[in-house]
Amino acid sequence: MVKKLLMICTTLAVIGGAAAYWFVETSSAKLAEPVQVSEQMEDFIMHVQVEKNEEGFQVLRSLEYIGDEPIVLSHRTPLISLRVNHDAKNFTGSPVTKELNPGDVYHPQEAKVFNPLKKGSHTLYMDCEFYIDGERKNIKAHKEMVFQ
Repeated sequence: MVKKLLMICTTLAVIGGAAAYWFVETSSAKLAEPVQVSEQMEDFIMHVQVEKNEEGFQVLRSLEYIGDEPIVLSHRTPLISLRVNHDAKNFTGSPVTKELNPGDVYHPQEAKVFNPLKKGSHTLYMDCEFYIDGERKNIKAHKEMVFQ
């Protein structure tokens, strides 16, 4: 009798574990392929890369300066604002000043991590806003991401 009860409990545990694993794997989609964006405006190139990670997906971002002379730029944080499926800015931090030399690539923020999204196509909106000598510069882009 004890052996039968132990066998039933073991069978139920295996079935429950398999069902939980299946539910976790099928309930959240994964990024189908990495996404890269390089958008140039004047002497600046905004670089954004989207890739899979353990939590869902992460977005790496930077600003490259390709001008001829050193410059000083100021910006609020984040330098490059990211939104999924809606286009609205979210610059909230204090002003930051940074000197850039020709060829510099500026990475002011760590990778931004997002939770997994549902299967299908989603749009990533990117907005890079900064000031040079008080003149506002704004590089915008959007890119489709596919999750399966």
